[in-house]
Amino acid sequence: MTETVRYRGIDAQGKPCEGVLQARTLEAARLRLLGQGIRIVELSAGEMSVEPAGNSQRPSLGAADVLLFTRELAQLKRANLPLDKALAILRDLAPTERLKRFVADVTDGIRGGQTLHQSLLPYEAALGRQYLAMIRAGEVSGNLQAALTDLAEQLEANARQRGQLITALTYPAILLGVSVLSVILLLLFVVPQFRDLFDSMGDALPLTTRWVLAFSDAVRLHWQIGLLVALAFFLLVRQWYARPSGRLAVDRLLLRLPVLGDVVAALQSAVYFRTLGMLLQRGVPMLDALRYAAETLTNHALAAEARPLVEHAKAGRRLSDGFAGQRLGERGAAALIRVAEETGQLAPTLTRLGERFEEDSRRVLARLLSMVEPLIIIALGTIVAFIIIAILGGVLSINETI
Repeated sequence: MTETVRYRGIDAQGKPCEGVLQARTLEAARLRLLGQGIRIVELSAGEMSVEPAGNSQRPSLGAADVLLFTRELAQLKRANLPLDKALAILRDLAPTERLKRFVADVTDGIRGGQTLHQSLLPYEAALGRQYLAMIRAGEVSGNLQAALTDLAEQLEANARQRGQLITALTYPAILLGVSVLSVILLLLFVVPQFRDLFDSMGDALPLTTRWVLAFSDAVRLHWQIGLLVALAFFLLVRQWYARPSGRLAVDRLLLRLPVLGDVVAALQSAVYFRTLGMLLQRGVPMLDALRYAAETLTNHALAAEARPLVEHAKAGRRLSDGFAGQRLGERGAAALIRVAEETGQLAPTLTRLGERFEEDSRRVLARLLSMVEPLIIIALGTIVAFIIIAILGGVLSINETI
């Protein structure tokens, strides 16, 4: 006796599909769908329903997990291991439970007759469309190992870039935090020690001394109100920033800032050109490569400039003309792309452009940090000196009165 089974899944072309079929059991329906190359998302019959193992509790992957998976799989494929065997070894070597579940889910897809690209599709949010495009290009060209190696190198470059940025910003962040804490401690514990001494002077105190005393009283007595106001302001700014218009305005402002705007533009350009060059080298069509590369830009202002390049290329115009006048085309990038188009070396030239912008970002960031650190020290010294001079001025005024 058969029953009607409803299913939702992803077909062999990677597109969502759904429908009904007749089968004796849910397991029989599952096997039939897998035989047709359909990756099952949901399978139900009547009041019963079942989801493939791993889908109901699909693990959330971090950047470190994706890098480890890609790097190790590339090394195993370099040893000419079959994909399913390489995944089985990788599952045993996975250091975390969430990575084991991820590899097991991908392995189930491979053993069900799917390609690696199709097995990774449910994890598009964590992997990104550019990652999946590289995997698909590698499988189509029969050179999956090279595609995995390229992806591993790019992910390592991204991780190295993030690490360098965090390391470079750690000391200025600590210095800024210590500076703010020092001023707060002065206002909370040092300045109040002189309150009783200055109370009898009234308006005879210097103006700067009265300012410091008033600000110290406000911090000590009304810090709760100040904290609530700061929190409310933060939440309002965060809500505004979450809107596309707010994010676009902030990103445009970042690009206009002196020095910092150059750092942001160089970092984003490095990721964009490196991605675009890598995609083209692996045989991804130009329009898809431009689309996926634009999605790697986290600065919405630069992404808004990059998206029209898809239509520009679709119209058959030169890519270098599209970069002319854009922030991505600055520092001679548009001219180099024009030369690369004429010589037929577009993909390697774009990759080298990414490397050049990465080096530029490190140099500009170093210059920015060399400016920020002394500015913080000077600002802290100025505030502390102002407080000390105000207190000393009050003491001297008392001595003159006496």
